Amino acid sequence: MFRAAYPDILAFIRRRADPARVEDLAAEVFTIAWDRWEDVPREARPWLFGVARNLVANDHRSRERRRRLELRLGSERDPGQDDTSFNDVALDLRVAWARLNDADREVIALVAWDGLTGREAAAVLGCTRAAFSVRLTRARRRLKHLLDDAVDEPVPAVTPHLSAALEGDLP
Repeated sequence: MFRAAYPDILAFIRRRADPARVEDLAAEVFTIAWDRWEDVPREARPWLFGVARNLVANDHRSRERRRRLELRLGSERDPGQDDTSFNDVALDLRVAWARLNDADREVIALVAWDGLTGREAAAVLGCTRAAFSVRLTRARRRLKHLLDDAVDEPVPAVTPHLSAALEGDLP
């Protein structure tokens, strides 16, 4: 299981977490799997993605708490840092992606970047296949709308997986 799933889990986490934490988080996924071996379903891949998703979310919350604590303790942001708003930036795929809410990014990423089927992604999110399909369709529509708003700006080429996800060609 480790050999088969580790590269996918590592890639999943790499796209979502601080680069310095990626390998530790991936190792923690498999530590949890080992510790809870009797709870691991026969089809382990979606379960492992779910564990990775929860670990990344916990890591983000911890980092945010740390950041807020630093601010409370007097650490201030660099006054020279640029505060350019989205309106001042050419709308490209990265900006459109950033404008999507977390839930929309997650459903698209599960099929486009992580290569999960709709059934597997639904298992990761803990919802039915039908509910996942509706969420994916709506997320694709919102991302396309954000990209369509960039009429005057060229949109960079998208990866084949993301292109397929936007077109609805993935399972």
